[in-house]
Amino acid sequence: PSPRISILKESKTIIQAIFFISAIYILVKILLNETTIKEAQKILLSAHLFLIIDIISRIIIRSSQRLLLKQGYGGRNTIILGGGIEAINLANQIKLNPAFGFKIIGYFHDKASEQMNNFCKYLGRINNIDQFVKSNKVHEMIIAWENNEHRELLNMIGKYEELDICLKIVPDMYEAISGQAKIDILNGIHLMDINPHIMTEFQYVIKRLFDIIFSIFSIILLLPLILFIIVTIKLNTPGNIFYKQVRLGKNGEKFYLYKFRSMFQNSENITGPVWACTNDKRITRVGRVLRKFHLDEIPQLYNVLMGKMSVIGPRPERPEIIQGLEQNISYYSHRMKVKPGITGWAQITGSYDSNIDDVLIKLKHDFFYIENISLFLDFKILFKTIIKVLKGTGR
Repeated sequence: PSPRISILKESKTIIQAIFFISAIYILVKILLNETTIKEAQKILLSAHLFLIIDIISRIIIRSSQRLLLKQGYGGRNTIILGGGIEAINLANQIKLNPAFGFKIIGYFHDKASEQMNNFCKYLGRINNIDQFVKSNKVHEMIIAWENNEHRELLNMIGKYEELDICLKIVPDMYEAISGQAKIDILNGIHLMDINPHIMTEFQYVIKRLFDIIFSIFSIILLLPLILFIIVTIKLNTPGNIFYKQVRLGKNGEKFYLYKFRSMFQNSENITGPVWACTNDKRITRVGRVLRKFHLDEIPQLYNVLMGKMSVIGPRPERPEIIQGLEQNISYYSHRMKVKPGITGWAQITGSYDSNIDDVLIKLKHDFFYIENISLFLDFKILFKTIIKVLKGTGR
């Protein structure tokens, strides 16, 4: 319930929700033969009355919120990280628009800025942030850093993500126009919300239901192919049919990921945990076909059914590799805020990981998915994945 949401946008959401629920309710009653035209008209009349009452009530509440904020009540204690032109413009807009709900209590920068001092107090250098946040009731931290070096920004966000505050950043122009960030526009201010609550409870339930239905239906549909692959692997090379490996899931929880074995038995005993590469000699003849069409991924439907994975999400990685990546990329753990998936936005838009630069590119795509997660986006990814599988682009 943010006072920054426009009344028109909120009213549109309410209208859509009420009419959708009313239509579903009437349809169910008709299918069960439990209603008449007259009763359906009463239901629609009730829905319209409720709609009017709801919108009027919300207009009153929002107007009261904005009035209190303008009087200086109810603002969220906010600190700004930065002292350059971006930070100055941000502080100026917030001062001119108290209804945004931000109450600036100070800013952190390498040195004090005369212009920033006109809006709020200089609180010291960046390394003093932790102590200040712990001893003061800070609700929001907005990063308005002049340096647009993405890796440095990710390290900075990773450092402060564990603090119990809401993080926002002023994105650069590329992120704003490319759609790689979910942007809130407040009277000309562009802010990207680093939201710790990725999905609502309703979204979690819908996504989980989709995972269960999809995995059960796929296992039944692919059963003849599964049996054929099992026989082929067994006849081709000695060893296990399935390959299991420890991966890290949501919030770093360890689980066993299952695949059809596509490499020679115990291949990693010599190489250790490494990324697969082009013309990898560890891959069997049958394994190459399985990987080409991503058929080795089919057993992961079991992981989805058991709730360890989702159909769509960032790919799960091994603990050893993640440990190394987190040393180079402080904010890497943010991709584990959601369940890992069999496929994802990074898989359909990026290439295979072979070095740290590939990881950074895919990490950007993973963040895009996490910040824009929706059922519609999941269906879009699923459709593109099917096209990619049919093209046989795996390796």
